[in-house]
Amino acid sequence: SPARPGVPPPPPPPPDPRRPPTMPGQLLRGGRAAGPNASAAPSAGKSKKALDKGSSEYRVRRERNNIAVRKSRDKAKQRNAETQQKVLELSNDNERLRKRVEQLGRELETLRGIFRQLPESSLVKAMGSCS
Repeated sequence: SPARPGVPPPPPPPPDPRRPPTMPGQLLRGGRAAGPNASAAPSAGKSKKALDKGSSEYRVRRERNNIAVRKSRDKAKQRNAETQQKVLELSNDNERLRKRVEQLGRELETLRGIFRQLPESSLVKAMGSCS
């Protein structure tokens, strides 16, 4: 809505707690920049300093990253295996239920056939005794 003279603008909405905060100069999804000074370089937060590949800090970070990657891949494999197991169980359930539907359909047709063969007079008697 357009700004009205003498009326202050409403406060901005609170940040979404599910999303990490954005820093000025940080790129958002789609390549858009965040913050009021979007073109300025980030001045706060963790800086990405270049590490010498031979340094012990670099080796420690690489080892930690390798462990994290391995753990992440193992979790993904586990989720995949669980999903495949669930698919198998549900497929078996579906097949069992399809067979049950077929069986009940055959029973229904048999009962309808028996019902059609009854003389009409016995139907009237049967309906009268139900009330």
